[in-house]
Amino acid sequence: MMEFYVMGQNIRYACPVIAANSRDFLQARFYFSGDVWEGYSKWAHFRQGETVYDLNLIDDEIKKDMHLNLSIGSWEMFLTGNMGDSRITTVPVIIQVMESGLIDEPLHEIPMTVAEQLDSKASLALEKAEELTEIIESGELGSRGFQILGYYPNLEELNKQVPEPERGDAYGIGTQVPYDIYVYDGVGQQWVNNGSIQGPAGSRGEDGTTFIPSVDDYGNLSWINDGGLDNPETVNIRGTKGDPGEKGEDGSSPYELAVQEGFSGTEATFNWSLAHIASHAAQHSAGGTDPLTIDSDAIEAAAVTRSKLAADVKTLAFLELTVEPENWQEDETYGDYPFRAAVALDGVTEDFAPSVTFAPEDALENIFAPVAETYDGGIYIYACESPAETVTIPAVVCIPVR
Repeated sequence: MMEFYVMGQNIRYACPVIAANSRDFLQARFYFSGDVWEGYSKWAHFRQGETVYDLNLIDDEIKKDMHLNLSIGSWEMFLTGNMGDSRITTVPVIIQVMESGLIDEPLHEIPMTVAEQLDSKASLALEKAEELTEIIESGELGSRGFQILGYYPNLEELNKQVPEPERGDAYGIGTQVPYDIYVYDGVGQQWVNNGSIQGPAGSRGEDGTTFIPSVDDYGNLSWINDGGLDNPETVNIRGTKGDPGEKGEDGSSPYELAVQEGFSGTEATFNWSLAHIASHAAQHSAGGTDPLTIDSDAIEAAAVTRSKLAADVKTLAFLELTVEPENWQEDETYGDYPFRAAVALDGVTEDFAPSVTFAPEDALENIFAPVAETYDGGIYIYACESPAETVTIPAVVCIPVR
């Protein structure tokens, strides 16, 4: 059972081991924090290359019979919710599917959808009806013993037009359906009325179920119906990927654009600043104690300047930190992340708020917790499993909060 925890537009899950080549086995349960997603029709989307699963959650779960069969490799998963014209989405998470012992068995064939089955049965019925029509028109149905040879408005006209009938000849008499069928009696030498071959009108049948299709922005065709029936499985009708276009000219890097707009620092300084925009913004948020005043021509005398910041700001930044495997210890602070490592940082106390930037490859594996804590002399970081190799942390920023 895969378990996902949804907080607004963010997803976190507890790193389950998923083996490839299972069949109709995978299940998932989603826990939604707060009431952000209440009232939305919730969909889970799994993607690997051109392979797409778009599944409508039932009671916030993915059941076995939804046929979620994930092959080996990395899968991207995210959620969408729809309610009228409103739509909510989440950031994606990466799910790793490991190789199993069964490596030669292909995945099962996905059965026909409800719509495909109905279409197949309708085509077969139409084919049989066309065959029957041809037999009737050719006069081969049953035998010569009962074949309606024509229609006349009354018996007098029949006697006039067919003066020498043969035994078993049958004609319809009347001006509209249902006609009375007259069969010639060879023994009594007369026409015998056998009544109408059309039975009484049946009662009105129940209205059929109407299936209504819809296509979302990703090309996923889904259905709803007004009869409470199972809907056809969602399929992706997006066309094949087109040929790549010609490579455009290389654009300017962010640093080059900044220089064009008047930035005078080094590229290393610029890159470090980008990595710490979030922590820097926290110091200058609305109602903060350190707002910036910027004038189009010159900096006001009362504005915060570099020299003032150098004297007052006590934010501490640390680059390229390493955590050895033996530093990780079992810890019960966060149930989903049962391993903790202490990272020693000079000058850091409990009165700091930490911001940890992990390497992209580590962040994508979703091993490390999105929270960290300070202590007198460093910070604690948490992981869902104990790393077997040295972990390198590109940057840690600690901001004084009291």
